[in-house]
Amino acid sequence: MNQSTEMVKALFDPKLNALMKSVEDDAKTVKEMAAHVNEKPSRLYYPIKKLMNLGLLQIEREEMVGNLKESYYTSRHLTDEDFSFEGEFAKENRDLLLTQSMMEFKRGLDVLKNDLESDPAPDHSSARMSHHRVHMTLKEWEDLHGEIRELIQKREKESTGQEAFAFNLLSFKDD
Repeated sequence: MNQSTEMVKALFDPKLNALMKSVEDDAKTVKEMAAHVNEKPSRLYYPIKKLMNLGLLQIEREEMVGNLKESYYTSRHLTDEDFSFEGEFAKENRDLLLTQSMMEFKRGLDVLKNDLESDPAPDHSSARMSHHRVHMTLKEWEDLHGEIRELIQKREKESTGQEAFAFNLLSFKDD
């Protein structure tokens, strides 16, 4: 099985996904992760190793506690920065691009699912999804995609002290 398929399986595995979410804001030890996901630490070593091998977890730092080395794991590297991959660079970094994309879309789908399954329904949606089909030339499509990215970046520079929102912009030729 190729690494991209393994990443998809890991991202949609509830236990593995919970482990990644437990360390997306703050790095944690295995013991802290276990408490967060309500599991015994001894049952997390294999899943953590799997996530490490796929690049979905990293060790942020290690500290000596007595004679033992304590590792602090993080998944922050998957969501910390804006990214945009195109062309040859996208091909060369295919696994990273697919991983980032799947992680971000999964996070958005989880928020949308929580909104839809909440009882009572929330006053305001926490996620928005829209689909638009537009006929245009390749150049118009490239320009529009760029304009949307610039608008989002401009808004971010103008905002201070506001809540964080994530935008995933995927546009494609619809044959």
